[in-house]
Amino acid sequence: MRLFLSIACLAISACAQSDLPPEPDNLCEQPGARCVSAPVRDVLAVDGDTFELQRLTDRGTERIRLRLIGWDSPETGNSASCAAEDELGQQVEARARALFATAQTLTFKPEGTDRFGRTRAHVYLDDTHIGWLLAKDGLSKPWLSETVKPTWCE
Repeated sequence: MRLFLSIACLAISACAQSDLPPEPDNLCEQPGARCVSAPVRDVLAVDGDTFELQRLTDRGTERIRLRLIGWDSPETGNSASCAAEDELGQQVEARARALFATAQTLTFKPEGTDRFGRTRAHVYLDDTHIGWLLAKDGLSKPWLSETVKPTWCE
C-alpha cells in the first residue's frame, strides 16, 4: 500500500510540473559571452519580468531597467487585464523579491532595448534563469512570440 501511495504522489507531482518548460541554458556560461554581474543588493525586482540595476558612479546613481527576454509575468493594477491577473501579479512581485532576498548575484546578458527604453536581457539569479524560477511557481510563462502575449485571465 505504501508503494502505491508513493507512486501516486510521484505521478501527481509529475503531472503538476508538466507545464514547466525545461530550464534554459545560462547564456552567460558560453565562451565569449558578454554579461554583466552585480550583487543582488544593487538590483530591485520591479515585477516578474522587469528589474532595475542601481549603481553609484562618479556622476551619481545610474539606473538600468532590464526587461526579461522571452518570458512574461502577470501585471498589476491598471496594467492587468482582469482581477485574476492583478492578484497573480501581486504574488509574482512578492515571490521575485523573496528570490532576490536569498540570492547573491544577478547576471544578465544584454541584447538591445525595447520600445520603453529598457535593456532587453537574459537574467540569472545565482546562475539560474529568473523566468524559469518564477515559472516553477506558475508566475511566469515563456513568451515565444512578440505578437502573441501569454494570457493570465483564464
